[in-house]
Formats: sequence, structure tokens, C-alpha cells
Amino acid sequence: MFGLFKGKAAKLPSSVAPELGVTLKREAAFPASPPALAPAAYDHCAPTLIAGTPPHSRFVGTDVDETAAPGFRIAAHGASPALALVNISDLHSRLEIWELGAGAAPVFLRQRALQIDPGQKTWGASRALDVGCLPGDRLAIGLYYADPRTQHALFVYDIAANAFRKIGDAVLDSSSGAPERMFETWPVTRDSAMVLWHSGQLRVRAEVYVRERDHLLLFSSGHPQGLEVLSLGLDDGNVERWAMVGHTLWIETVDARNIEKPVSFVWSLDLTKAL
Repeated sequence: MFGLFKGKAAKLPSSVAPELGVTLKREAAFPASPPALAPAAYDHCAPTLIAGTPPHSRFVGTDVDETAAPGFRIAAHGASPALALVNISDLHSRLEIWELGAGAAPVFLRQRALQIDPGQKTWGASRALDVGCLPGDRLAIGLYYADPRTQHALFVYDIAANAFRKIGDAVLDSSSGAPERMFETWPVTRDSAMVLWHSGQLRVRAEVYVRERDHLLLFSSGHPQGLEVLSLGLDDGNVERWAMVGHTLWIETVDARNIEKPVSFVWSLDLTKAL
């Protein structure tokens, strides 16, 4: 029955932030030898394994007894304390954020009160799937929650203010296989980051989907709250790989709605006015 009642495919065009003063440019080929990524001065995040329930928890290198749970550790920097993002698994699975003591084996000192979303009281569960450090003492957090059906969303967490801001409802990227990712962070320069996340999806055959949109959010000193430099519609493909050459973003994409005849593109976008 799949496809029997298909209508005309909806248009899914791209849009560029007007602050850039440029348009998305079609290119003939992706750069042959793009330069390496800049080291990120703001990257204090690391995935980890956490054994035990806070405050009686500890970080472990390997899950030898299969009781440790994946979490994320944020190093202390400036006025910000070290943090642990802990996925609690019990009758009400949830994300907790704990401030840590000093040292290689820190004490879980205090739990932060979290107001993630106005509707979180109705959530049956929540869990951080992805966490990435951003400039300006912020974290990108890809969150799963049940309300009551499974939902995914991208949030930005302000460490100093202990405040969450929802960026949007998200879908997982399964294009590179397991584990599926909700977003990626890229160090564009030492003090700026690009976040790639995804929204909407179309089923092209059983268990095969393409994304309706890829969003590219730039976080920098000039745009601490994030500037969506590009909303890439499926008409221009889903992101396959990317590179920065100077202040120009290069993207290789594919529109795989027709699995037998996918269409590939190469695009460039000048980010000079945003950096």
C-alpha cells in the first residue's frame, strides 16, 4: 500500500540567514584537501561512564560489571564548576545535573534543580543522548523524552544561569549507522562552533527515511544565542560531509528520495559577516 496515494511532493527549499548578506552557492566539486578543524578553546565536555546513583557515584573507565551508565562530564573552567550530566534509570528515568568537587575522583556535591521545559511534569522519562560544549559557557543537549510518545529535541543549556532553551523538535540521523546521532558540533574557529541538527523525516521505503531539513546553527561571540546560518531543505540534499576553508562553509549533500537515483550536490556559504 506504500505510495499508492502519493500526491505531488512538497517543496522543501533552503533558506540562508539574511545577516550573512549572501546566498547558497552551487559548486562543481568538494575541496580535495580541506584543512583540519581548529582546536576548540571552549571544549570542556567528555562522554563518560558513571557507576552508582548520585551522590554516591563515581566515574569509571570501563563498565566491567555492566552497572555503569553513560553520562557526560564537564570540566571546571573560569567561574563555572565541574558538572556531571547523569541519566538516572529507575521507575522515573530522568536527566540530572550535579556539581562536582575538585580532583581526579570528585565528590558529587549538589544536584541542580532543572526546569528543562514547561511541560516536563507530564514527561514519563527523559535522557540526554548527546552533549556538546559551545562558546559562552553553554551546552548543546540532545534530549529524548516521553510525553507520552517518544520525542527528541535539541536544547541549549546555560551553565551560569542554570537555564534551558529549546531550539526545536529533532529527528535522529541514522545515515552513518549506529549509534544514531541527534546533532554534531564542529569547531569553526577556536571561539566559535557550528551545530548541525535535523528536523522532520520522510519515509522512502520500509525502515528507510530521509530528513526534511538540516539546520546549521553558529555560536560565536557575536551570536552567543546561536544564529541559524542555513536551513537546508531536502530539495538541496541532506548533509553528507562538510569543511571550512577560511570563512567559507563547504557542504556535500545528497537527496535520496529516489534511492535508485540519488541526486548529489556541493554547496558553499560565505560566513564572513557572522564570524
